[in-house]
Amino acid sequence: MMQLVFLLSFCVLSELSPGVASGYCRNYCDSYSSGTGTKPCTVKYTEQGTFTRGCGWLWRKRCVTGYYTKYKTKNSCCRRTCPVDGRWGSWSSWSTYSSSCSVTCGSGTWTYYRRRSCNNPSPKYGGSGCGGSSRDTEQRRCYMPKCKIIGGWSSWSGWRSSSTCSSTCGGGTQRFTKKRSCTNPRPRYGGAYCRGTSSRTKVRSCQAARKCPVDGAWDSWTKWNPTTPCSVTCGKGVQVYEKQRSCSSPTPKYGGKACSGPPKQTLQKTCDSKIKCPGQGAALRCDPRKCSEYGSCECSFGFYGDGFTCTGSRGRKFLVLFMENIPDPYAKGNRNTIHIAGRRNFTVSMKTAETLPSRLKGKLNKSISARSGITEIDVPIELRTLDFRKEYKGIVVETSETVSLFSITYDGYTSDSTLILPVERLGRRYVVGSSAPYNPKLSDYNSQVAFAATEDKTIVTVTFNIADGHTLAVKGKRYQTGHKMEFEMNQFEDFQISHNRDLTGTIIESSKPIAVFAGNKCNKLSNYGYCSHLMDQLPPTNNLDKVFIVPPNLRNSGSVVRVVAHTKTSLQIQSDGQNNKRTLEKTRHYDLQVKDKAAAVIKADEGVLVLNFAAQLTRRGRNGGEPYMTVVPGLEQYLHQYYVAVPKGYDNNYLTVIIPSKAKNALLLNSKPIATRSIVATSSVTVPAGEEYVTMVIGVPAGAYQVETRDGTRFGLLIHGRGLDDGYGYTANMVGPGMV
Repeated sequence: MMQLVFLLSFCVLSELSPGVASGYCRNYCDSYSSGTGTKPCTVKYTEQGTFTRGCGWLWRKRCVTGYYTKYKTKNSCCRRTCPVDGRWGSWSSWSTYSSSCSVTCGSGTWTYYRRRSCNNPSPKYGGSGCGGSSRDTEQRRCYMPKCKIIGGWSSWSGWRSSSTCSSTCGGGTQRFTKKRSCTNPRPRYGGAYCRGTSSRTKVRSCQAARKCPVDGAWDSWTKWNPTTPCSVTCGKGVQVYEKQRSCSSPTPKYGGKACSGPPKQTLQKTCDSKIKCPGQGAALRCDPRKCSEYGSCECSFGFYGDGFTCTGSRGRKFLVLFMENIPDPYAKGNRNTIHIAGRRNFTVSMKTAETLPSRLKGKLNKSISARSGITEIDVPIELRTLDFRKEYKGIVVETSETVSLFSITYDGYTSDSTLILPVERLGRRYVVGSSAPYNPKLSDYNSQVAFAATEDKTIVTVTFNIADGHTLAVKGKRYQTGHKMEFEMNQFEDFQISHNRDLTGTIIESSKPIAVFAGNKCNKLSNYGYCSHLMDQLPPTNNLDKVFIVPPNLRNSGSVVRVVAHTKTSLQIQSDGQNNKRTLEKTRHYDLQVKDKAAAVIKADEGVLVLNFAAQLTRRGRNGGEPYMTVVPGLEQYLHQYYVAVPKGYDNNYLTVIIPSKAKNALLLNSKPIATRSIVATSSVTVPAGEEYVTMVIGVPAGAYQVETRDGTRFGLLIHGRGLDDGYGYTANMVGPGMV
């Protein structure tokens, strides 16, 4: 019988959890330091095993037949944690908290601190932290050097007199002063002194014990009133007019001076009896008591009129001024010259301002004897005017005989000339004529105007007309079109205004006669050629004419003609076969280009200033000389006799004559008819009145020339010349009828 043997094999698998302790267990908790403890507890565990039986041959092997698991419990000892509250450790030693005393001077405090940590023990397992602060501070005294005391002002004292009355009579001024001191507090220990002044001064009016003398002053002149009847009973004669003034603005008082000067003035005016005289040539009856100083009841050579009213640009006293020219660094012999043309031997006296340096006065203040013909006088270039400076560079030239005078500024390739008007033909109102600067970025092209006074205490007023809306800054003040600049000038004193925009149309007015010059430092009128100095003396507005013939400029490719209005006017312009009409407002201008070998005719309702700028308008004519500027005379300014100077130093010189066609054969040059071979160009025009004129360009060498008509026909005369890339031009007369 086979015996079945069952073997039971048990395998217990058990593992205590990490919180289980063994051994005796007591309920204990260390809540002060470690935070660990124990407590009794029941622990669950498992027991596992297998079921086996005999198997194999003769059941010699054991075979597993199944598995089992048993769940058991037992009493044990478990670990536990307790919260530990934190406690402060010991305080550290005291140490400085701030790097320095709380003040830089005087008494202050140091701040000290100490620290402690919550580590005795540190809080853990949810225990509370330490109460209170981990840092403690305390203040301790510190002492620095004494503080600086900054000074402070005391109160102002009352105003007290610090001078006597400035005047010994009448009203004056007196200074009063108040003071304070730096004592509230005084500066100590290196403290700063008070800022500001310790005293203040003011000026009060005061009254002297006696009244001051009052010098007399003239009131305004009365109107001119006739005091004699007309000197003739037929034809035209002269009549004496008189104006008066009284010394009552104010009347001299308290020992003051009486007015100086005459209480009345007289002059002669032409009168017309409105009755024709019998016979030809009997219209003028000589009044031997009141004849012109330039003739005996007839105008002298170079003047036009009836002997009592004569016109012309010749004279015996002139005011000369040289405008600034652009210097040519490659030129030799830069100079200013005065040319005097006299028909008789004469004496020249020159005078300058007392303020001029003695070196210059020594060269200019002199008298010389001159022979008939041309007398040339060099003037140092230091006498040229400078922009925006009141200087004394005017030169008065007086001659013993009646002469013509013109000046020329020469700087190599940039020159120009002008007729100089006698002092008695100067005026009190002028309109400026210039040209637009070719390149506004360069001051070398600037538009210029300069003027000089003939008498002391001359009040000059400049009313600006500046092109393109630009402004002008002078001594910190800005001027624009319409603005006025006013100042006082004395004899010989000059002033020059310059701008990189055109000053044409600017009005110059004065209380006494002045000489006015205008132009450009250096300018070119087109893209061709080079720039050249442009300069001319201007006639006063009361001497401007209405009808003009503009002649051609020989050997240049044309000219730019500028018409400037000092008051509103209408224009009729005849040029290049066309007739145009134009209206010019006050101070405005009109430009037209005239081809070479062609003339233009201009007629205005009011007097206008006409300028002719010889210009190279095309590539052709390159050797025709650079630009020059000429005042064009009007028909009423034509004379029948001239005595003029043509300067040396130019390759070609010309006289341009504008004369009625019917009288051209009556023209005489140095008392001889004009040689046909010397006439290099002619041109014909017809003026609005219907009369035909001819312009004749006559080639001449340097020298003095007497130009006249044998029948007394009046004609215009201009002088111009050219050299290599240079030119000059001036008119022989530019003023109309008037008393001389």
